[in-house]
Amino acid sequence: MYKQKHILVIDDDKKLGNLLKSFLTEKGYLVDFVENTLIAKEKLFNIIFDLLILDVMLPKESGLSFASKLRASNNTPILMLSAMSAPRDRIKGLKTGVDEYLAKPFEPEELLLRIENVIRRSQSIQQEINVINIGFFSFDVNKNILSKKNASIKLTVKETKVLLHLYKNLGNDVKREKLASDINVSIRTIDVLVKRIREKISCLPNSKNFLLTSRGVGYKLEP
Repeated sequence: MYKQKHILVIDDDKKLGNLLKSFLTEKGYLVDFVENTLIAKEKLFNIIFDLLILDVMLPKESGLSFASKLRASNNTPILMLSAMSAPRDRIKGLKTGVDEYLAKPFEPEELLLRIENVIRRSQSIQQEINVINIGFFSFDVNKNILSKKNASIKLTVKETKVLLHLYKNLGNDVKREKLASDINVSIRTIDVLVKRIREKISCLPNSKNFLLTSRGVGYKLEP
């Protein structure tokens, strides 16, 4: 079954790279293979990958240098491959910010398990980042879903923007004019959006409204 996970293999060993591409494709992954970091940078500029499989010994630029620089601007998980298996080599690799370090030669099944573990951990972390807590509520900002216990409501994109702007100023008054300007709608539309959010919140069980009106000013979140 196609897992819809995209992997970039970076290795100057063409035979190994093609073997990895073939093996992982059979396991349901979409795989690109490049032989140096220069081509890898071009790929990363145009494509969002779920995982990088990176060799340490590469021409012109080592995998260690590439991983270290990449971490400054990209959080794509990295599984590093190396013929150097001494503890000091693994530590050096992990210090660059890679997520896994696997010594060559390796068993294909072990590689597959490590890939699945890295991707699973990455998804779990990303999910936590995308969910914020507002009092007793949790809000998935990617899915626009506000939940309380086992009940949930779906917000529109504009409703989500209102909630997020108020969340960034939690407990403080936010002017209607400021909300309208940030979201690029009219002040009247802000009032309508707030009314709709309140109506949706009231549908959740035992819910006290946390979206309050600041008289003469605007609105605020007070969970």
